[in-house]
Amino acid sequence: MDIKKLRGFRAVVISGSIAEAALTMHLSQSSMSRLISSLEDELRLTLFERRNRRVELTLEGAAFYAETERLLAGLDDIPRIINDIKSARVRRLRVVALPRVASSLVAPALERFMIENPEQRFAVDIRNRIDMERWVGSEYYDVGISVSLPCEHPSIRSIPLYASKAMVAVPKGHPLSGKAVVNAEQLSMYPIIGLAQGQAPRRHSDEIFNRAGLEVDYALETTSTPFAMAMVARGMGLFITDALGAANASDDRYALVSIHPTYELTFGAIFPRSQVRPVQVEQFIVHIKEYVRESFHAEQAWVLD
Repeated sequence: MDIKKLRGFRAVVISGSIAEAALTMHLSQSSMSRLISSLEDELRLTLFERRNRRVELTLEGAAFYAETERLLAGLDDIPRIINDIKSARVRRLRVVALPRVASSLVAPALERFMIENPEQRFAVDIRNRIDMERWVGSEYYDVGISVSLPCEHPSIRSIPLYASKAMVAVPKGHPLSGKAVVNAEQLSMYPIIGLAQGQAPRRHSDEIFNRAGLEVDYALETTSTPFAMAMVARGMGLFITDALGAANASDDRYALVSIHPTYELTFGAIFPRSQVRPVQVEQFIVHIKEYVRESFHAEQAWVLD
């Protein structure tokens, strides 16, 4: 397949316009239209819906764009890789993390690693779990942090990093904020914030209520743990999370309360199955575990060896 077609497709997606994408690609508008039509014919997919002068991705187009972006991102990275080789630099370590632990875990562990290894270079991306698994499986990243286990993607391997108890984030001043422990029945009496269907934390939240024979009607659903925590801080509901997930959105306007019966979560690192883990990854994992051990109470989060 012609890479120019893929780049043209990406340009149209980003700009939302055939005309604007043509300017970006230094093509005439008619040439740009033919390029996209040729790509659709080749794929036998309808990638865009035309709406006056704008275009919008179809469902097929959105799925194809996700894969196209992964491929083009790798191609875009080639000049940097070549430059590193020519400069005889240390190999750049490629890390991807979930948004929920980007600030609370990856950033401080990375700081420690870089202080000890000032010559080491990193590329760090923040992605959701589905994208993380796909990109790690395609060998674009060396390591992904931190995925709830088990992880059954066929192209990746995983190791446990730490475990944590599920806890509920409660707004300060809420009737439950002063309690040491709460149960699902008590939580169900108040508005609950949940992650979107299909995300692992949502499944855990559902299971906590299901074990108590309850079904919860979530007052708010979101794809972002930090956003859910921000809404808790504003008094909009309760959110089931864990110590590290809550720490990523640290705010003195909420409290973390233990849930009974205890519900434990296991988190790990993932790697491409076909690769041998670089020694830098092993060192980075050591720093992650050290940070968890030193920064969180043992009853909230503990390292798994």
